[in-house]
Amino acid sequence: MEYIDLTRTLKNKIPVYPNDPKTKLEKIKDDSTDYNLFYLKTGLHSGTHIDSPYHYIENGEKINEIKLERLISKGNVLNLKNKNNLTENKKINENNKNNKNNKNNENNENNKITKNKEINKNNINIENIKEKIVILNTKDSKWGTKEYFTDNYYLSKQFAKILVKKGIYGLCVDTGSVDKFGESKIHKILLKNNIWIVENITNTNQLIKNTYLTYVIPAKMESEASFARIFVKK
Repeated sequence: MEYIDLTRTLKNKIPVYPNDPKTKLEKIKDDSTDYNLFYLKTGLHSGTHIDSPYHYIENGEKINEIKLERLISKGNVLNLKNKNNLTENKKINENNKNNKNNKNNENNENNKITKNKEINKNNINIENIKEKIVILNTKDSKWGTKEYFTDNYYLSKQFAKILVKKGIYGLCVDTGSVDKFGESKIHKILLKNNIWIVENITNTNQLIKNTYLTYVIPAKMESEASFARIFVKK
């Protein structure tokens, strides 16, 4: 049985969202011991991680309260299309993914370059979402650069509300945030409706099918977020 690992390795000084705590992962074993021991100091939003509703919702679920059946489920992969026309238009909505029904989509004026970095509703085929986990593949990773966090594709408010109506369990993205840099409205829409969020996944280029059994495995922490191992069954 083979799997595709969508998790970034947590390392010392891993890139973090601007103004988040830096990650310090160091070996502290001295010469007098015969074992290895590491020390970790970091925020919980470093690397591939999961946000629980408690991240923004005061009475929302913490990580340890998310039911396991909401973390292991079939997931749909949504692939960003027409990327060449979306260089400066990065907001994600329901018509931006695998849109095969609208043959005129590539010529639609809504797909032209704009300045708001928001992919509008003409770029995702929301009908592709039939499972309870959504894996968003923007193929736009600038991992290791500041722009990865500050110039990311982000969800439209409309698309977020459609995900809520679909009743999904969670959303995994290959970007630093589901929101435009410096904003939080998309987080609040999803988390308020008990939809967990995984950010900073990787290896999405290996996802060639539309549906995978998806595993989201966080540490059982009484907190708003947790490091998580994310993988799918081939």
